[in-house]
Amino acid sequence: MNNQITLKESPNRQTHALRLSRMKDELTVMLSDLHSYRCEPCTPDMHKQFLELDFNGRKLSQTINNAFDLLKNSVQFSKEIGDEVFEVIKKYHQFQKKVSSYRSEAIVHH
Repeated sequence: MNNQITLKESPNRQTHALRLSRMKDELTVMLSDLHSYRCEPCTPDMHKQFLELDFNGRKLSQTINNAFDLLKNSVQFSKEIGDEVFEVIKKYHQFQKKVSSYRSEAIVHH
């Protein structure tokens, strides 16, 4: 019986893959919420914010996909891949804060 962990099954790789998957799922929910009635932009400034958030959310989605593909397709887990995943996490948290702020403002307007 072979008890070694292969490079494709390393704990760091699995942890990062799970994080990216969860971020992707949560981002889908955030973008769906952004497009809901309660987040409809009511002012020109909010409309501009909405368009920026929508664009940045779609861009972040692609970034998450790229990081996941990089992680999945790499033969060996490296520091560079870990750094890339952590950069995606930072971008995700920044986006999450901006959506939360916009959502709060939109709810006040409705």
